[in-house]
Amino acid sequence: GKLFAVRKDMLRGDSLFAVIIFAVVALFLFNLVASVWRNIEFQKDVEQKASVRRTKAVGNVLAKAAESLMSANELSLLRRTVAETALEYHLRTCRIILPNGAILADADPASITLIELPASWEGTVAAYAEEFTRRTARFSYALTIPGRGNATLKIAAGVDDHLEASLVPQTAQMAVACLALASMLLVHRHSRFRLKAIGAIHEVLLAVQEDGVDISNLELDPRLGREAVAWNKLLGERQTTQVRSAIQQVKDVVHEKSGTAESFGAAFDAVPSGLVLVNGKLEIEHANGAAAIFLQTGRTQLSHAPISQAIKEPRVLAAVREAAENPAAKRVVVEVEQGGAMAAGVLRFSVLPIRQAETRLALIAIDDITQQRVAAGAMNSFLAKAAHELRTPLTNIRLFVEEALEHSERDPVATGKCLNVVNDETQRLDRTVAEILSVSQIEAGSFELKRDDVRLDELLQKLKIDHEVQAKEKRIAYEFDLPPKLPVLQADRDKIAQALHNLVGNALKYTLDGGRVAVSAQVENGRLSIAVSDTGIGIGPEEAEKVFEKFYRSQNPLATSVKGSGLGLPIAREIARLHGGDITVESELGKGSTFTLVLPLVEASA
Repeated sequence: GKLFAVRKDMLRGDSLFAVIIFAVVALFLFNLVASVWRNIEFQKDVEQKASVRRTKAVGNVLAKAAESLMSANELSLLRRTVAETALEYHLRTCRIILPNGAILADADPASITLIELPASWEGTVAAYAEEFTRRTARFSYALTIPGRGNATLKIAAGVDDHLEASLVPQTAQMAVACLALASMLLVHRHSRFRLKAIGAIHEVLLAVQEDGVDISNLELDPRLGREAVAWNKLLGERQTTQVRSAIQQVKDVVHEKSGTAESFGAAFDAVPSGLVLVNGKLEIEHANGAAAIFLQTGRTQLSHAPISQAIKEPRVLAAVREAAENPAAKRVVVEVEQGGAMAAGVLRFSVLPIRQAETRLALIAIDDITQQRVAAGAMNSFLAKAAHELRTPLTNIRLFVEEALEHSERDPVATGKCLNVVNDETQRLDRTVAEILSVSQIEAGSFELKRDDVRLDELLQKLKIDHEVQAKEKRIAYEFDLPPKLPVLQADRDKIAQALHNLVGNALKYTLDGGRVAVSAQVENGRLSIAVSDTGIGIGPEEAEKVFEKFYRSQNPLATSVKGSGLGLPIAREIARLHGGDITVESELGKGSTFTLVLPLVEASA
């Protein structure tokens, strides 16, 4: 008869199990919510206290620097310091006010009402004060400028500006927990009826273990669903499947006996690594074509030859002898420098025993790892040079921070200068890191282009503006000679701008005070050429191509005194070549250089 596997005790057990599961999940969810809430409150308190301490410390340092800069009448540097401090430390308010209410410096330059600082002024200001609200911390510092007057520095910062980001993980935990609970309810509701069929199949599987069970008595009621119908079909095919399986096993055995040698040889030759099979007499049983190439000999000469005739490395021979004599020997890997008629390289020999009852064999796998060694050497060199470029600004930052801390009380002017150096070195470090990231993307092949229409007139105009201050500081004649109309270029705007900034920046850096830097552009034969010429120190012919190598710095003493990472030109050339163009250089020592960026006006074919 039919087996009906739905029993009352099974249903009761299933319901009890579901209740227990939901109780455990609910308890876990409650504990999770309580833990998250406590963590939120704790983080909130810690963040608020840290924010207050940080803002107060910033105010103390800024107040001393402001007194020094106002005494020296360095208003431009004072306003820049106020603006950068507000931006760096996320201050909601940062301003300096005279007793009459005039605003001398502010985080928002538009709020400044006093352009020039008078020789002296009257009025008193309140002493140091602090005020705390639920979301804001405010501080007022009295500034004293000897012989001139007093002023007030006011700063304010949000005490919970960072809380939202810190609470994201906890909020995500709560959302995941609720989603998991809802998913469990839906899955249980959907699968409860189908679980009855699975329970019935479980009962049938237990019955199969009994001897003499008729297959017809193992069928299930089809009303239990598709699983029950599939189970009944499976039972009907059981005997046929067993017969077919037995026949197939016989065929496999016959095929294995008749085709072993042919299949073995084909499998050996299909492997790209060199494979050599050595018997207990240390003779070569079989070797594939790759092994003959790696060992620089003919394949027929390897057949049944002593292994010592094909391989001379003592470490490999010792490993083969051990593997052939001891089936329990461990795998041995030996790397050997190769020379001879073929190009030098590095071969890796992996030796392991073949465990068989009647015969003792050793297998040698040979791989050419020359390119891996070259890549590893290049990576190590890259990391060493990158570490050197990062270490220099970090060392300067550490030294000037220590000096600023030492002079913070006694010499505010020296402290301000130290902070300016730290700011410059931080920007240099940021540029170096960005360049190293670009180089790593180039090495990994992920330095991709995002092509779009690029208006060259706008791009070159911005390039000119960005470097005007640097040119004025060195009294360099900074000139642009451009045609009245430039075409629209299909290119990656940001990367083309990066390449041009690198070329112009280098020209200005390596041109002495009073020199000349000129940028010109022309379109000819479907190609755009942008030339950056300078009257700088120049490059010798032996270094003309080396300057495009990563981290290379010219050996010219005038060049080594200029700060740089040696990455700007390699990145610029890679950008040009990705666009189907190139960068060339013409230079003469002591007279200057011309770097020319050449780009096709149409997108290069892939």
